[in-house]
Amino acid sequence: MARLLLAIDMDGTLLRDDKTIAGEDVDAIRLAASRDIAVTLSTGRLTTGALPTARELGLSTPLICADGSVLVDVSTGAYLEQRSIRREHAERAVLTLFEHGLTPYVFMADAIHCEAAGERQRAFVDTWTREMVVHASLVGASLWQQPEGVAVTLGIGDEGTVARAAEQLSVQHGDELDTVHFTLGGSSVWGVRSLRRGCDKGQMLASLARRMALPRERVAVVGDWLNDLGMFEYAGRSFAMGHAPPVVRAAATHVLTATSHAGGGVAEAIKALLST
Repeated sequence: MARLLLAIDMDGTLLRDDKTIAGEDVDAIRLAASRDIAVTLSTGRLTTGALPTARELGLSTPLICADGSVLVDVSTGAYLEQRSIRREHAERAVLTLFEHGLTPYVFMADAIHCEAAGERQRAFVDTWTREMVVHASLVGASLWQQPEGVAVTLGIGDEGTVARAAEQLSVQHGDELDTVHFTLGGSSVWGVRSLRRGCDKGQMLASLARRMALPRERVAVVGDWLNDLGMFEYAGRSFAMGHAPPVVRAAATHVLTATSHAGGGVAEAIKALLST
């Protein structure tokens, strides 16, 4: 039995700005595994955007993907637990995105589904996964019949239109959907994202810890962004990257000196864990 569970965010935490991993972080993860620390990744990425990295690192603990929508077995890719948006609410969310003139995307756990306009703007969604399925029309598409359900809906467009769509989604579907809007990569393009209400990394991390019979006091996390706050609230120890926004740093039990520019934050956190 592992003595600790360590959940690591990917983009901005494990992955540097150029999407590579610092050698010291790789070495630290392997050292942690040798010291009975179970290491997992907890990411907004879909399974196909996270599994290759997990396998390269030799991880075996189930991964938390799509911002807590799915828990996936590393070796087989099988879904151990899912928290999907109910079909009717996902379809209504996509119709709202269309009504506002946004480019809509439907994220299943393993691939992004869109229309031709979405494929032309794929550079804005490649971070989640490069697996994309293009449909002639999302309305009535076969994807709605897939048993695994929808993990995320996303619409992209200009800031004002995205803000109006986010407000409508929050008002009309707030009981079922958790909706946020944000800039994509610091560009003038914005996105509005909806998850199933109550679905976040922290809740799925708690579920994973229960599966492993570990109390929250023996769970640690490393992250850098707002979608990591649920993990910070749950875990006994939380490490915020040095570049994290003030609200994230304030929520952490420890603030690291390392940033996503050079990396090394994971190694810094693991060193602190091994010293206690």
